[in-house]
Amino acid sequence: MKKVIGFFGGDSQVGTTMIAQAVGECLVQRGRRVLLVCGSGKFGGEFLHLSGNHSLDDLKAGVISGRVNREDLLQTVEESKGMWVLPAVKNTLTAKYFPENTFQILLDPLEDQFEYIVVDGGHDANLGLTISALNLCRHRFFVITQQNKAIQRYLQLQKNVLAPLGLRGELIINKYQKDPSLFRRSEILTLCQAENSYCIPYVEYGWQAEMEGRTLSRFHKFEKAVARVVECFEPKEEKNLWKRKKNFV
Repeated sequence: MKKVIGFFGGDSQVGTTMIAQAVGECLVQRGRRVLLVCGSGKFGGEFLHLSGNHSLDDLKAGVISGRVNREDLLQTVEESKGMWVLPAVKNTLTAKYFPENTFQILLDPLEDQFEYIVVDGGHDANLGLTISALNLCRHRFFVITQQNKAIQRYLQLQKNVLAPLGLRGELIINKYQKDPSLFRRSEILTLCQAENSYCIPYVEYGWQAEMEGRTLSRFHKFEKAVARVVECFEPKEEKNLWKRKKNFV
């Protein structure tokens, strides 16, 4: 397992799932083997058409015992849009009973199967799933919007969870608009005491994307912004090398 990338919401409804999946799709386009882990604790929020036959619930007994059978794990994941997907829990009421080392146990049997594991960690730090994802991921991105409540809740997450655990990550300002009534990027960086951030522009049809089971990556400005996030851990040199190999073949 080479790189584990996690996306976490500073608040609910900020677009964490959309960005996590779009990043996974971008990596697939670059020829990478990708596992998308739906670890938000909310079933059915993906922009995918999955069978619904399996979920994290199927593996709960193994997680609690401290060991998950590789065959059971492979039967639970589904292939969609060129990547493998580990679906979220179906019963949101039991999501809080998963232990804080859930993903460490789950992903251990898949050590060498994927080049990237992309985790949608949700926003609820009271869930063992989210804490497990926070501790597991080598690269963390925290998603907020220009709304004051999203910024304030992220600051509380930072103060109450991230700082005590010594966890750091990159900031993503999603649904960004150049509107004088909203916080500007520079103001958000000051409020969050961050040096840099990635801005994902606002694109309409978010609800339609959910209905259609696909991300907003079909819109050029969204796709381009997501690609900039990917280049944080997938350097341009590697991308260009892959393109050269593809052309050679």
